[in-house]
Amino acid sequence: MRQRRWFAGFLTWAVAVGALGLVCVTRSSRADDKSDLIRRIEDLLDDAGDALERLPGDSGDGPIGYADRYVQDARRAADDLARVAGDDASAKRLADDFDDVQDDWNEAAGYLRQLKAGARQHEPVAQRCVDAEKDLLERARAFESKNDPDGLAEIPRLAGAAQDSTKRALDDLYRHDDRMEDLADDADDFRGDGPWRDLASTVAQVTRTMFEKWRRDYDQTKRTCENLARGVDHPAVKEILGKLGTSAGGRKAIIEQLNRDARELASTLAGVSEDSSTGSVARAKRLLENIDRGVRTLAGTPTTDKEARLIVEKWPEGIRQLGEALDDLEDLKVHQHDMDPLPEKCQLKERELRDAIARNADDADGIDELPRLADQLAEPVRAGLAKADERMREEASDLDRAKAISASDGPWSDIRAAEQRDADETFRTYEDGYKKTKDACGDIVKGSGGKLVNEAVEALRRRAKDSGDSLDREVAAWVEAARRTYLLDCKAMESLWQAYCGTDFEPGEDHAADQADQTAAALQNDMQRAMAPLLRDLETLTPRVDALVKKRETRTRGEALRAAITKEAERLGRLQNRGTWRGNNNPLTQFAAQYGKDVHRSLWRSLGCQVPTSEDGYAEFPGGTHTKPDCIVAQSGRCEIWEFKPDSPAGRREGDIQIRDYQTSVPRYYVDLLRRKQEPDDRHGGRAFMDALKRYCYDKDDDEVLFSANVKYYKMCEKQYACEQ
Repeated sequence: MRQRRWFAGFLTWAVAVGALGLVCVTRSSRADDKSDLIRRIEDLLDDAGDALERLPGDSGDGPIGYADRYVQDARRAADDLARVAGDDASAKRLADDFDDVQDDWNEAAGYLRQLKAGARQHEPVAQRCVDAEKDLLERARAFESKNDPDGLAEIPRLAGAAQDSTKRALDDLYRHDDRMEDLADDADDFRGDGPWRDLASTVAQVTRTMFEKWRRDYDQTKRTCENLARGVDHPAVKEILGKLGTSAGGRKAIIEQLNRDARELASTLAGVSEDSSTGSVARAKRLLENIDRGVRTLAGTPTTDKEARLIVEKWPEGIRQLGEALDDLEDLKVHQHDMDPLPEKCQLKERELRDAIARNADDADGIDELPRLADQLAEPVRAGLAKADERMREEASDLDRAKAISASDGPWSDIRAAEQRDADETFRTYEDGYKKTKDACGDIVKGSGGKLVNEAVEALRRRAKDSGDSLDREVAAWVEAARRTYLLDCKAMESLWQAYCGTDFEPGEDHAADQADQTAAALQNDMQRAMAPLLRDLETLTPRVDALVKKRETRTRGEALRAAITKEAERLGRLQNRGTWRGNNNPLTQFAAQYGKDVHRSLWRSLGCQVPTSEDGYAEFPGGTHTKPDCIVAQSGRCEIWEFKPDSPAGRREGDIQIRDYQTSVPRYYVDLLRRKQEPDDRHGGRAFMDALKRYCYDKDDDEVLFSANVKYYKMCEKQYACEQ
């Protein structure tokens, strides 16, 4: 490998020296640069692998840092390669993929650092086990050398304490082993092709080597701590206890300790139900373990002592029964207060429902929303009560098993009584909470079927009906008053229209029009006074009707009321604008304007007008003051422009002025199009009209379009103003 790197370095130097004699960069020189960069990337990644190989035997994680620096140098070479790769697909892929693979390398390097850091986690555990075992045996042998019967009680205590601390340390180490295995798996996930392949292989090899070394150390540590984790079953401890127990004094000390432990066990069990945690049960289990060790120690010492033989024969069954019962008592204790917070939770949900009912006191939406809310509130309660029911069945089973103790010899009578009594008390706490919860949640759990929500919905329905009935009456009264006012006004308008149409508009005589205007003004004042209160009432009725429409329960009724007031409001609206008739809102003006539109439509149809192209359309011809003629015809023998005007002095004056404008602007518009050989748009007749115009109205020799222009006058009062019914 070193020879290849030397050769690559030589090539790099040679290329650099050769480049000094070049005037411009040729394609060949770019290819050389590209090859050099690829070789440099390969060499740097190989160097990274060489550095990483030293990691398992190194005292720290320094080799990872060296490897990472080589990778970073390779990254810079890859950036240079990207600039000269050109259309070389392999070079571009190597440069483009470098970032992603480097990210994977960074993750793998992080896992390797953690793996290296955790590789010696076993050492303090193994040393503690060695030291603790040495201390335990020294203290046990001190009792043995003195033949001190107190050792029969003290040595098991010491062994038990050492056993507990050892198991905790081994449990922590077990979890650390899982973590080390995960780190090894994660580091081994690193993959790379091309120049990365050898580095990826090195990562896998180093990871495997480090993890296998950790696993060997971990297994050795477990063997080192194995005897200490046995507690009183440590071979040397058992031997020493056996020797101490062969003496009468030793047996007496064991029996005294057993009786003390039994009395303490009964006392501890008597306080389980009052304990705020499971601490009493845990203490009872430890005392039972002490008793079990003492009985087994006593059983290992041959004796004819009656009390000792009674303990050895009778107590093991009590130990077995209580050991099983304590697991169930612990379950009872764990769930003893599960139900305590639930009644308050149901009360909070009921309070939430009551608040919603209060907010919807006058809102018909509550008829739908309250049941929906009640079901939403009930759903988690139902799920919670289902779990409580299941837990209740489990608690009852736990209680039966917790009380299944028949041993009654010696102190076991008190132990059994205390355990059974506190099992009952512990269960009773859960049972009381269960009953309180069922009572507190009884209505809320029914959801939309609950009494509270049903009573609220019925009250809302009654309120909605009463409110609707009242509004029905108010709307009916308003509609009746509006119709009376409207019909009275309409009759007055009929009279006014007749007077207006009967006026003789002679030139210079304006007093007749003034008289009609005065009559209209008087009627307007009268009707304004009559309509003002109606319009004020409408402003208050409309939102109330709208509120009914928005709510499902009252929507049908609200829509009927809305239709009733809308019809009358539209009639009034045609006569009224913010309480005053103005301009086009004047009923006379409205009627006259509508009548004028009807006459225009009728004349447009009767004259066969082609432009505008519809009876309601218009065509604009710029060039004068007036730009929108009412009718243009281009037919055989008819080249005509028409303007429709009422037969009045003003109409005749305006008609003469407008027709003069049209005589100039209309022909000029079409002549301009003909000269440009263009067609008018659809509004001005389109192609069909242009063809007719060229055929019937165009003088080709003089390049003119010839139209006759006329005004069509119509009588203003041919149609009688009549009231709507």
